[in-house]
Amino acid sequence: AVVSTQSTGEMFGDGKSLSKKKLLKMTTDHLPTGIHLPTGMKGVPEACIDAEFGESPAMEKIRRGGKDKFYVCAFVNFQHGVGEDKVSPPYTEETVDMRFALFKQCVDEVNKQNKRFRAGEDTHQAGINFFCDLTDEERRPYSNGLVMPDE
Repeated sequence: AVVSTQSTGEMFGDGKSLSKKKLLKMTTDHLPTGIHLPTGMKGVPEACIDAEFGESPAMEKIRRGGKDKFYVCAFVNFQHGVGEDKVSPPYTEETVDMRFALFKQCVDEVNKQNKRFRAGEDTHQAGINFFCDLTDEERRPYSNGLVMPDE
């Protein structure tokens, strides 16, 4: 469980805190192959990769329209955990920022829905899944009818 998120750093379930100084020194050395960071991001804590898929530290605490640094942990967790379910094209330096923007919208919607669920205003929870980085056009075959396998 997430302990808290503070302006001076993030506290993770294991009680370890990441100070602003540590956040600024993070690198990409521990990132698995194929993980792309959005422009301007210097790295993420290993906890983002080690967490269960869709359970990145402090994701539920992200406020709509928050700073990118709060979303990037969840984005790395998504890239690492989506695996064979990923249907969007491979990320490149040219596309990662667009995919990150789509992902942030998804996180906001998931958090909004789960807040409604916790308040007893709705009957279901939402979660991160392979739809989170898709454009409307890419998502259309999954929401408007049967998707035929390639023959």
